[in-house]
Amino acid sequence: MGKPRIVILGAGYAGIMTAVTLQKKLRLDDAEIQLINKHAYHYQTTWLHENAAGTLADERTKIAIDQLIDPRKIEFIQDTVTHIDVDEKKINLVQSELDYDYLVVALGFEMETFQIPGLKEYSLSMGTSNQAKILREQVESQFATYTNTGANTHPLTIVVGGGGFTGVEYLGELTDQLSNLCKAHNVKQENVKIITVEAAPTVMPGFDSELGEYAMQYLEERGVEFRLGTKVKIVKRDYIVVEKAGAVEEIPTSAFIWSAGVRANKIMEKSGISNNKGSVKVNADLRAPGYHNVFVIGDCALIYSEDGETYPPTAQMTMQEAKVCASNLVKLMKGDVNLDAFYFKDRGTIASLGRKDAIGNIFNNRKTFGKEAIVLKQIIDNRVLYQIGGWPLLFKKGKFKLFH
Repeated sequence: MGKPRIVILGAGYAGIMTAVTLQKKLRLDDAEIQLINKHAYHYQTTWLHENAAGTLADERTKIAIDQLIDPRKIEFIQDTVTHIDVDEKKINLVQSELDYDYLVVALGFEMETFQIPGLKEYSLSMGTSNQAKILREQVESQFATYTNTGANTHPLTIVVGGGGFTGVEYLGELTDQLSNLCKAHNVKQENVKIITVEAAPTVMPGFDSELGEYAMQYLEERGVEFRLGTKVKIVKRDYIVVEKAGAVEEIPTSAFIWSAGVRANKIMEKSGISNNKGSVKVNADLRAPGYHNVFVIGDCALIYSEDGETYPPTAQMTMQEAKVCASNLVKLMKGDVNLDAFYFKDRGTIASLGRKDAIGNIFNNRKTFGKEAIVLKQIIDNRVLYQIGGWPLLFKKGKFKLFH
């Protein structure tokens, strides 16, 4: 009997953490492990707002996969997954087909358009490293081509759709960069308008209301205009249509950035696994219902808290899932059917507001602001690097400038 084959789909936080944990737990002859990812690198998704605003170089966020895995234990295959068939235990890739004994699905998220006309065609986003780069280049292009003459009937208007975590972090970075962008392209700052459109009555929905108010006030002082309780209805090339309390309005846009929704990878819908729009309500041990050899983690996994609410698939959450998943895989290969149940240990959440401020909940919901939050944010970012790649990666990619 040959070695069992473990196939891991995706090298985001969930997939790469599963891989590096397995290579620590398993010996060379214990299993054949294959890691599949469309790019040759893992990227720090939680840093992409910095790439998108131009405050962090693209290469700082990317980490070559071959620097993280032991090629003696894990084979990396750069390819794109096109179909999963859990009944036949087969994975279709663009260039080949694989079979498996154990499968870990960690395929990540896609942008959720909510069927808003024109959103997919005309909006920018920052869900991937490439998208963040395109966003930054498009915004810089708008500054480069804008003139301060009376020929412009509208100000240079950047609209962010969504006042949640990602949108607020991007706004913090963008407002930090605004004076540099204006100086570099000879644009008067009074001719630049930044608007946030949020359907909820507050920013940072689901976050502590006091922290949300703090973030909004901080950004308003830096020129951001918030349109709360306002829904995006239509997106066009150079304007959007919004609706608030039945009143419809057109807002001219130089760039429209969408940060208001993600969904599980659509590949899951035709995988044979029971799902809701790609999201799989996994068992306590993170296996897909009805499949003893298939684990689903990260953005494709639907996990409920004790009070019946779904957990958001944060980096903290998915990395914890990956460790339990890896431990359970090892148990299964040893014939141990008493698998570990996953319990999320919330160590707090920090959202940056640019270089000079941040907000968060830590240590049993204690609120934090300002310098303390900035320090904690960098500690969290560095801890993730250490968990993925140890001291070498931390020293190479870590963030050590506490204040700017």
